[in-house]
Amino acid sequence: MFLAACIAAVVMTGCKKDTPNVPDGGKGKFLIETTVKNPEGMSGSSFLQLVPDISGSIDNSNAIPLGFSSPVMVVDNSVFIFPTMGKDADNNIKRYTYNLSAQKLTGMVKMDVPANTMPINIIKVTNRKAYVPFYTLGVVWIVDIETMQKTGEIDLKPYSHKDSSPEPAFGIVRDGLYYLPLDQINENFMPYEDYRQVDVAVIDTKTDKVQKIISEKTSKLSFPTRPMLRNMIFTDEHNDIYIACAGNFGLNPTYLNNGFVCIPAGSTEFDVSKSWDIKDNVIIGTDENYKPASIFNCKYIGNGKVAAYVNIMELNGENPYTSKNSMAVIIDMKAKTITRVKGVPLSDSHSVVVEFYNGQVFFGAYGDKQAGFFTYNPADSEAKHVCTTTGNPIDLYIFK
Repeated sequence: MFLAACIAAVVMTGCKKDTPNVPDGGKGKFLIETTVKNPEGMSGSSFLQLVPDISGSIDNSNAIPLGFSSPVMVVDNSVFIFPTMGKDADNNIKRYTYNLSAQKLTGMVKMDVPANTMPINIIKVTNRKAYVPFYTLGVVWIVDIETMQKTGEIDLKPYSHKDSSPEPAFGIVRDGLYYLPLDQINENFMPYEDYRQVDVAVIDTKTDKVQKIISEKTSKLSFPTRPMLRNMIFTDEHNDIYIACAGNFGLNPTYLNNGFVCIPAGSTEFDVSKSWDIKDNVIIGTDENYKPASIFNCKYIGNGKVAAYVNIMELNGENPYTSKNSMAVIIDMKAKTITRVKGVPLSDSHSVVVEFYNGQVFFGAYGDKQAGFFTYNPADSEAKHVCTTTGNPIDLYIFK
């Protein structure tokens, strides 16, 4: 019996010792995603975790492993993780629940989706109903958020230019209508050369029917919203909808159009007088007189001002995925000026986090000498490095 007890103790000890430490996602109200990229810049490993504050040094030891650059969306206290592309991708959408009192992620559930269809974001309509656009499939699923079940579908394929999907991107709900930009891109994930315009599907949230497709063709802007970035479509204090358009991401010197289009309050059409192509604006504070070749990401911070990352085409280098070609700026939509945020280093195009909280802008950057989060105070125009991360910071959400 003694020998059996000793063997059992050894076995139990051995099992405990060999059990891997499964990360639980940490604790706190700041949800961050980071990526450790491979040298070519187009692959790697991503991580999601909660932290108590954005300060000091943050590694990935407590983080939940994700697929490379998995899009993450927060709706109320639900955290949705979307699949990446490729043969190793998980063909499901995961939902965690954020426990407000414990400040932890709990209760993960899954919803299966077709492979390589790129569901990238989720937009809440009611407490139970949400829309999930599928980028390559050309449809929008209607989903019950509570049960994680599909309840319907909106077909957008008839509105595609040339191919089978108009690439539904990131939308917004205003006055009972879902305004869903359509990126209309080719097999290289770039806008068609013969289709320089902005299309938006206007969908009735009560009937889930497409009322119409509206188009802004005057400015020649294109690629309205990047589908994984929630702040590239927003409403201002007047309830006007503004849509940031990335264009060709600064990769085509013959087509650098990028900027904003507007659907005013009370209207379901574009107001072309409020469109603004920013490609010819010299960025104040750059000795080289750089001009923005693309909006990579942005966040409306009030009073007509937008904090953003823009592409500097001259800095693309041989590999635009790893070069430091992204500049933090403040865009004044009233004065029509763009000013560099000094103190935030040039970043690569993978780290373009922009968030606004408690009067401060948070920029995530992966610079030559510093990586992590920087804060910028619009009141005194000062930026400072407040947190170092392991790898590229690629997203930030703050639970209130």
